[in-house]
Amino acid sequence: MKKLTIILIVLFNILLMSCSVDEEVNIPESYNATIVDVSYSQLDYEIIELINNYRISQGLSSLDILNEASKEAINHNNYMVSQGAPSHDYFYLRSQNLKQTVNAKTVSENVAFGFSNAQALVSAWLNSEGHRENIENPEATNIGISTTQDAEGKNYFTNIFVKL
Repeated sequence: MKKLTIILIVLFNILLMSCSVDEEVNIPESYNATIVDVSYSQLDYEIIELINNYRISQGLSSLDILNEASKEAINHNNYMVSQGAPSHDYFYLRSQNLKQTVNAKTVSENVAFGFSNAQALVSAWLNSEGHRENIENPEATNIGISTTQDAEGKNYFTNIFVKL
């Protein structure tokens, strides 16, 4: 049983990634899609509620949804689905876009794959130091979110934390 628990913890750490470091990379032309409308699923709202409840329990302010950050999250989820794997590819681009469009001061993100409910996802992020640091960032004011299912029904998640 202990080996199974250890394997699951390692698997979660592999499937969960957080990012807050800017790095410049070559961007394929197909990466940028124009997202016009943003809509949120019930799962998105549940994730945000759990994150905000946690932040409040830690003496931090709740995060407001920022549609521009959600557009970046939607675009990134579409990319991850097309690649068949979670990643932080082109984080620098998302960060720069938000700095230009909404005057973001700082940008960080959490991504994940495969979770079927908000509680399991947020619990896994809170049990990961890098993800928890992004969630607990006292300077963050806003959040962008996207949950996207692939053809097999597996969920991809991107949360983008922004300081305006």
